[in-house]
Amino acid sequence: AKGLTLATARRAQVVSPAQGRIAYAGPFRGYAGIVIIDHDNGWATLVTGLGVLTAKVGQAVIQGSPIGTADGRDPRITVELRHNGQPIDILPIVSG
Repeated sequence: AKGLTLATARRAQVVSPAQGRIAYAGPFRGYAGIVIIDHDNGWATLVTGLGVLTAKVGQAVIQGSPIGTADGRDPRITVELRHNGQPIDILPIVSG
């Protein structure tokens, strides 16, 4: 995977990395809490590792909008950027 995994504090607030609309919020293939944010033009962000989801499908978000909290037992959040369904290496984007 080309995502970025971040260690967080237990139950830390997790926010949207960019503006978009919540396309999915719930469990998926072994992930307890996942949010998919649609950014238009084929771009989407997947955020996994959420213990509590506060985002709702169809909700518009801006950068910094709360989408949930980190898990209380294993507080690691993974962020993956996709374009037309394909994972994009996020490291060059976040490292400047």
